[in-house]
Amino acid sequence: MTVIVNRVVGRRSRGGRGLWTTQLVLVLVLVSDVSAAPATPLTDRAVETIRRQATHMARGNPSMAPEYFTALAIANFVQARVSSLNYAVLKTEKLPLPSTVEECLQKKAGICGNHVAVFLEISRRLKLRARPVEFYFRGETPKANHSHICVEVFYRGAWRLFDVTWGTYYRIPGERRDHLADVTRLRSSRFSRKWAVTNESDLWYQQWVSRSLDPLEYLDAPRLDILRGRRGTIHLRESNRDGGVQRFQPIHQPNFVGRNDSNRDYGPVSVVLECPDSQARTVSMDVLGLAGSGALVVICGKTRIEVPFAQITGGQQLNVPLRASIGNQPVRLETHSSSPKGVAYVVFRFIEVGP
Repeated sequence: MTVIVNRVVGRRSRGGRGLWTTQLVLVLVLVSDVSAAPATPLTDRAVETIRRQATHMARGNPSMAPEYFTALAIANFVQARVSSLNYAVLKTEKLPLPSTVEECLQKKAGICGNHVAVFLEISRRLKLRARPVEFYFRGETPKANHSHICVEVFYRGAWRLFDVTWGTYYRIPGERRDHLADVTRLRSSRFSRKWAVTNESDLWYQQWVSRSLDPLEYLDAPRLDILRGRRGTIHLRESNRDGGVQRFQPIHQPNFVGRNDSNRDYGPVSVVLECPDSQARTVSMDVLGLAGSGALVVICGKTRIEVPFAQITGGQQLNVPLRASIGNQPVRLETHSSSPKGVAYVVFRFIEVGP
């Protein structure tokens, strides 16, 4: 059978200043037997420790949401035991880096993508409703792109943002201690920086501020794409041009379009090509793979072209002729699933527009 695995890998960012961020990469893995799951003693122990901590805190604070204490216990545990500084040391010394939740706990190292992976796995085991919130910053050029990732936890009818890497959450003034803001409210208020409760003693936080970097830049960055539960739009800009062919390649951005998780709190990713050549008449995609059932949809103005998944092959170039030249408008790519909220996505290396 085919299992879809989401791995988080490090990428150098911020102008080569030695800091690291994350990029989501989709991998198709063929397995013959999934009955024997690997042992995860460190994760098991973490779950039990956090369960006991959260239960103790909730028992002594009956007016507070128990999910609040569970989320805080997980965030505190992960920041303390999955160190970005340790990750940087391993990278500098050219030692193996963690790629699974259990390895992060074993090596006591990880960056923001690892932090969220550990948080989500522990949340899943504790039945805490949580989802990733990904931030993709568009630099002055595509090579200057970078990213960050947080989580949102749902309780008492609303989502609440936790930035695990910086030990930060956002308490709304004048409300209960457990009444925290979600990313939408944070981005809509010019006062949200004042709401931040942050663990400023963390050494990786000290590393950032000593270099005049802004750990909370996602609060007000202007050129930013946000995926909540992988739902949202990613804007790609021209990465290079060869004659009349214009290439759009994701750099520190997701390399897929569509929905890759059927979880109720997850959704599809759309891709927009910014400022495509107005004379181009063909959209081409270098396809790495696909999963689910449905169609890839190319939208340009009033033109909407659907390509069934049955006509798309991994490892080959897909060419979609348009009915007319692109003109002065963006190109959007989406997927349409054959079933409501079903998985349907295409992984690509790059997208091109040309004659």
